[in-house]
Amino acid sequence: MIDAKSRPIIVLGVERSGTSVVAEMLHKWGAYVGPTEKLHKADAHAPRGYWEYLPLWDLLAELGDFDTGATWWDCDFQQRIEKEATDPVYRRKATALLAEMHKGGPWFWKDPALSHFLPFWKQIWGDAVYIITVRNPLDTAVSWQKFIMPSNVKVSISFVALNLLRWQHMMTLILQHTEDAQHRLFLGYENIMRDPSTQAKRLADYLNSVFGKRVSSIQKMVDVIEPRLWRNDCGIPFEQTTQATPEQKALYTFARQKIDNPFKLFDGAKYPLPLGYREFLNIQEAFLKACRELEH
Repeated sequence: MIDAKSRPIIVLGVERSGTSVVAEMLHKWGAYVGPTEKLHKADAHAPRGYWEYLPLWDLLAELGDFDTGATWWDCDFQQRIEKEATDPVYRRKATALLAEMHKGGPWFWKDPALSHFLPFWKQIWGDAVYIITVRNPLDTAVSWQKFIMPSNVKVSISFVALNLLRWQHMMTLILQHTEDAQHRLFLGYENIMRDPSTQAKRLADYLNSVFGKRVSSIQKMVDVIEPRLWRNDCGIPFEQTTQATPEQKALYTFARQKIDNPFKLFDGAKYPLPLGYREFLNIQEAFLKACRELEH
């Protein structure tokens, strides 16, 4: 049984939606993230670091069975992942990974891929605290386009519409699987960039209320927020985005409402994804994989 003061803090969000800056804020607040040598190293896409625990990704890849060609866009992926939590081998590996993080105080994991694996992990980590980021999906989609595009692709290809499908799928999973969580806080990426002090205090106050008052420096949390790193601000309100569907616009409006009211009821049936979207996303994955293999 996990001690209440050692319950995990799980940072969730679609890729390029501000999860890294929130993770570093958690680190400055005082949550443990694992030894430095086991963290994803910083690079041009995340100059202040990713704050992702590499052994976690190794287990996610094993659970996903990606070496066989499976992807998390497969229609049975969620059901398969949920069932794997009953496998004693996977449970043993997962609980061992949790044990590495328990140092007698709060700790966190951050990896956007976790949104695909929540049916598994919710059976393992129990009463977690969820910190969920929300960003203009168009900015997220454009940023992800730049992140994933291999350098050897010389033609102009836009994946923005596909990336919006990706955003819709992942945000739906996050909202669906955190609906029953007692502890959840939604943070707007734009709010963080525009008003670092207020948002850092909001996060610290929330964590202090969950874990009991802790001595934490708000200024240290504020200092990790660099507005110059707010790249790919398209300056277009999402409701005016021509590439977005009405369902995506409505889902983003709802997600923004969660910032003020995290317990606002979510009904996924109101935001259906189009038929065939999984096939499109699998084609994208296959194309990018082929480009990377040619690059190397």
